This record gives sequence, structure tokens and C-alpha cells, in this order.
Amino acid sequence: MKKIFAFLFVLVFSLTTACSSGTGAVSSSPSSAGAEESSSDSSPASGSADSSASSAAASSRAVSSPAFSNTSSPASGSKAPSSEEKPKIVKVTIPEGFTLPQVAARLEANGVCGSKDFISTAQAYDFSYYSLVEKIGSSPNRCYRLEGYLYPDTYEFYVGMKPQDAVGKFLRNAEQQIGDKYSYSGMTTDQLVTLASIIEREADDPDNMRKVSSVFHNRLKTGMILQADSTRDYCNLYLVPQFGDKYNKYYNTYPNRSPGLPAGPISNPGADALYAAAHPADTDYLYFATGTDHNYYYGATQQDRDTLMANAGVTPLYAD
Repeated sequence: MKKIFAFLFVLVFSLTTACSSGTGAVSSSPSSAGAEESSSDSSPASGSADSSASSAAASSRAVSSPAFSNTSSPASGSKAPSSEEKPKIVKVTIPEGFTLPQVAARLEANGVCGSKDFISTAQAYDFSYYSLVEKIGSSPNRCYRLEGYLYPDTYEFYVGMKPQDAVGKFLRNAEQQIGDKYSYSGMTTDQLVTLASIIEREADDPDNMRKVSSVFHNRLKTGMILQADSTRDYCNLYLVPQFGDKYNKYYNTYPNRSPGLPAGPISNPGADALYAAAHPADTDYLYFATGTDHNYYYGATQQDRDTLMANAGVTPLYAD
């Protein structure tokens, strides 16, 4: 009996130990699983770090992608123009006394617009919203409608610009520079511009411009023809080659023409000539000529003028 008891005791003890051990193995497993979980928890941490980096990268992609597409897409879609693609600007100087055909030729030479396009636009386009142009009116005897109003200056133009925009630049400047600044009793602005355009081609300094102006004003008052060489030259150089004799009698102020101004300006005058037209010198001169010494000689009679020239030992540079 004691033996049986002892056997049972040993058996129970063994089973208890085995159970204990089994529990430990099982409990150690959770522990190790816990360690694995820990490890697995740490994995997100390291993964978190990776994932953070990835997220940062993804976030960076997510942010920079739109930013890239927002900034670079338009740039790739609508590139900033290269220097060749940007509209080229040219500076063009129009000297005092240039004619409309000369202005047109200079613009073409600088690539602004075609000469023929410029001239035809100046003739046909409606610029009447400029007050100066509105005052010109229309006359079948006038050749170049805007002659006299392409104000001489230095301008900036786009290469290949529309001719009406190029003409507009001149007219805007003329509005500012001429406008209603100049007046003379009994003369319209257009008549003053016409007279100034002749003075511009006849004299080359402010003092002589005012004296030449006095000659023309005195001739107009006494009903004499102007006999201005510059009007004859204008006809021969710019009108007759293009239009034959159609406008000759309206612009040439030599014989076979009634007294008075030409039908329109013969050049585009600057400030000095415009001032001289409105403020002639106070003289009784009716004649003047440029001598072979390039000085100007004036007289109330042709004989007075010729005597002065003879005394100076010169002859007229241009024949009367």
C-alpha cells in the first residue's frame, strides 16, 4: 500500500512538473511572441521611420509633384520665350523735314513694317479719332493725307508691328507736340503745319527759319506766289514719279499756279519750323536766296537781295 501511494505521489509530482514545464513553454511562447510583437512593434517603428521617410518622400512627391506640375507644367506648356522669340524692339530716328515716303522707307529698312503697307494705311485707315487728323478734313487735291503729322523724333517700334500701330505712334506724338500750341491770325493749324513744312526744307537754323517765314508771310499777304524751291523739289522727287502731273499744280508754288499755300505739307516739320511759322521775324523781306557760301541773303526787292550777294562775292546756290 505504501508502495502504491509512493508510486502515485511520484506520478502526480511528475505530471505536475511536466505541466509546469509545458506551461512555461507555452507561456514562453507568448513571451517570445511578445518579443516578436515587440519586434514587430519595433518594425513599424523602424518601418515607421522607413515609412516616415517613404511618407516624406511620398509626401514630398505628393507636394512637389503638384508644385512641379503647377510651376513647370505651364513652363513646359507655355515656355518663357527665348531671346529670339521675344518681340524685338528697334529705335528709329526720323529727322526733321523727312517726307512721308522717306519715313515709310526708313521703317521698312528697320523691319518695322513694309513701306507700301505704311503708306496705304496712312492714306486709307480711319485715324479721325486724333483731333489733328480730324481737323485736316479731306481734299481731292491733297496727295499724302498725313504728310506733316508724322512728328520727327526717335521712336521705339516692335519689329513686324501693324502699320496702323506705327502710324498711331507718330500721331500720338504729334497731338502732344503740335496740338493747339501754334496759331497765327487767319491761319488754321493745317495751314501753319504746311507753311512750317516748307520752312523746314528751306532753312536750317531757328534764326533763318523765322526770316524765311517772314518772306512767305509777306508774300501771302501781298498775293504773290511763294516760289519755294522746296515745293518744286517735292513734286519732282515724290509726286511726279508716282502720280505723274496729277498733283503738280496743287503743290508746285512756282509760275502757272495761283498764289497761296500748297494743298498740304511737303515734309514733317519739327518744333523750330513750327515756331517760325507762327512767329515770323518782323521784316519787309519778299526775297531770299542761299549763296554759294551757304549764307542766306534777304531783300525787300530782288535787286536788294542780289546787291547784297554781289557785295559778298557770291551767287545764288539755286537758280531763281
